[in-house]
This record gives sequence, C-alpha cells and structure tokens, in this order.
Amino acid sequence: MSQGRPNILIAHGLDDELLAQIEETAPNASLRLRKREEVTVEDMTWADIFFGWPPRKFLKEAPGLSWIHLPSAGADGYTDPGIYAHSDVILTNSTGVFGIPLAEHAFAMMLAFSRTINRYIRLQQERRWEKLPSSDELYGKTLGILGLGDIGTQLALRAKAFGMKVWGYKRRITDKPPCVDHLVTGPDGLRELLAASDYVVIALPLTRETNKLMGQRELGWMQPHAVLINVGRGPIVDEQALIDALKEGRLAGAGLDVFEEEPLPPTSPLWDMPNVIITPHSGGVTPEANRRSTDIFCFNLKLWLEGRKDEMRNVVDLEAGY
Repeated sequence: MSQGRPNILIAHGLDDELLAQIEETAPNASLRLRKREEVTVEDMTWADIFFGWPPRKFLKEAPGLSWIHLPSAGADGYTDPGIYAHSDVILTNSTGVFGIPLAEHAFAMMLAFSRTINRYIRLQQERRWEKLPSSDELYGKTLGILGLGDIGTQLALRAKAFGMKVWGYKRRITDKPPCVDHLVTGPDGLRELLAASDYVVIALPLTRETNKLMGQRELGWMQPHAVLINVGRGPIVDEQALIDALKEGRLAGAGLDVFEEEPLPPTSPLWDMPNVIITPHSGGVTPEANRRSTDIFCFNLKLWLEGRKDEMRNVVDLEAGY
C-alpha cells in the first residue's frame, strides 16, 4: 500500500451517496464492503483502514491496519493497546454525531414520564378513558446530567429552554457552560447532584472510572420521585441495583436505551416493569447520523492521505478511554 492507494474496508451500512463521498475523497483507494458480522480474518489482513466496528478477535491478525474509524461516540472495547498487532494504530470515533438525536431521545423519555405518556399508551391499548392525576411539568424541575460532552451539552440547552434547572457532572471542572447552573465533579459533587435532581441523565462514555459508577449507594442518593435515564453505556449502571431500587419504590422510574447485556435478555425483569421505558440502543438512530460520521471520516481521510495524521479529528486517547 502506498500512502495514496489505501485498502479501505467498510463494515457499516452506508448508502451509495456516502460511498461516493468516500470514493471522491480517495479516488485511488480500493474499497471493500462487508456486513459487520461477515468480516473475515482475510478482510482484516487486507485492510489499511477500517470504517466500522472491527472484530476484536482479528485485530492481532491485521499488521497492516493503520486506522480505525468507529461509527459510535463510545470507544469501549477498542482502547486496550494490547488487542492490536502494533502500537501505531490510530483510533477515531464519531463524537459530535449523536448529540442532537440522543438529547432529543433523552428528552422524549423525560416528557413521557412527566406527562405520563408511558401509562397513557397502556390505557389506550386497554381502551380505557382515564385521566391520570400524576401528570406533571418539566418546568422548574432540576435535571442532573452526568457527562457534558456533545450529548450532555445539547441536553442542557434544551433543558434551559424548558425552564429547568441544570446541574452538570464532569471528570474535571472547566469553564461552566452558560446553559448549566451548577457544575460539579468528584464523589461529593456526584452525591450533591443526585440528591438535588428530579431527573438524572447519563451521557458518559464507558471507561474504567465510569464502569458501575451508578451502584446501590449512588442510586440511594437519588430522590424517591426521581427518574434515571441512560443514553450513555449500560455498564455505567449496576443493573441489578437499579432493578431493586425500582421494585422497592426507592426510584420512580428509568428510561433505558443501553444495557449491561445487549440485546437485553427476554428474562430481564426490566421488560415487565411499568415504570421502565426501554429502547434497543436506538437513541442515536437518525438519517443524519451516517452522514455526520462519514463527514468526519472523509475529513480525516484527506489528512491521512496527505500525511497529516497529527491533525486528524476525534482521535481517541487510549489511556483515557475516549
């Protein structure tokens, strides 16, 4: 492979227009299309660049692989340098792609709980005309956001438009965005945020620090009327501890787009809980997502072809995990 003639393996469902965009960016490249589950070790050996989620079991067999672009914002599963054939692999993600749809998805869940839409849907299915006195308003309520990246910031902007008070939790304290009223960090800050919030939305990446961040103790810091929404990663929440809190009335509800095990097993108690809204890791699904991710890929591909790899966007820090 010469710098201008890379082998690009695409294992992500891109339409013809987006594939043409890649071909236009790298007209001399060789493109190979595969379904995610059909990628072989021979494909990995062939590829210089991979667009998609490569099978981790084959990464050691890919000595020529130079760059992986993940269609997701999360990079969990790909941040261990030991899974690669060499240490020079560049890993980029799609941070910035999902802020809008995931913020809207989290808001849809909050509105469903606030206006009891989830319960009205069940009444509709039973053909019952019944007004629920527990319907409420988001106005004046407190929203706690764990993670103030693209998703968390977009969520905070919408919350302020609804007249909510916004608390934000970050790994490090930086300048406070205007759309956030209180910015906290550390265990003490997390406890303060959880205790103050009517709704808590998780928009964090999965790292060593965030794994099981929300366990029995942390869920106990939340108010009994509060609702937990997770659009980050499933393992950030101790799922059994969440189930126990919901069953015992120590938490009013949960909106979950991500889970410890995906697909969520049919035996999970979460399926049958009336105070839980489940979506199948679909919060980022929108016609615009693939376009935005391809735009990032093509921006970086141009730099890669020009030998300007140090200027590439969205490069994942393997040590930090995002």
